Amino acid sequence: MWPVTAPGTADVVVRPARADELPAVGALTEASYRAAGALDGDSGYEVTLRDAVGRAAAGPVLVAEREGALVGTVTICPWGTEYSELAREGETEFRFLAVAPEAWGAGIGPLLVDAVESYARGAGSHALVLFVLWSNDAAHRLYARLGFSRVPDRDWEPVPGIVLQAYRRGIDSRTPG
Repeated sequence: MWPVTAPGTADVVVRPARADELPAVGALTEASYRAAGALDGDSGYEVTLRDAVGRAAAGPVLVAEREGALVGTVTICPWGTEYSELAREGETEFRFLAVAPEAWGAGIGPLLVDAVESYARGAGSHALVLFVLWSNDAAHRLYARLGFSRVPDRDWEPVPGIVLQAYRRGIDSRTPG
């Protein structure tokens, strides 16, 4: 299953994060969210974004590496695990997808989603699910382009004014992963 590569991203490898990389993974996640405008001031969410060690204790944390540098990350949150907020039985949720701002537009996000799907297929899941902050237009465009559909009845407002919009995409178990 690992490493994962894709056409056009041959210089990028997706693999599980090593324990010694987790602080850098947390910093990359926070930097990406901040650059995308997903953090306003000091909301407290930065602590969660930086806590890749905690996420890794609960489920797989993947990294995208290019020429020895970490350029992306995603956390897989299978149904029923600590970080799963949206998944139902048979679904695999992913969270904290982040790409280093200097690597935006290089196909890293789709490559990370492909790796999540590969994991989910191997785990027997039939769908991928995720939340996107209502104001993150770039993420909405990305997931629509990748074949995800909105699931408005599963939207969530964890705190007043922060609306998370649900997306879902089925997994074709006949497709090699």
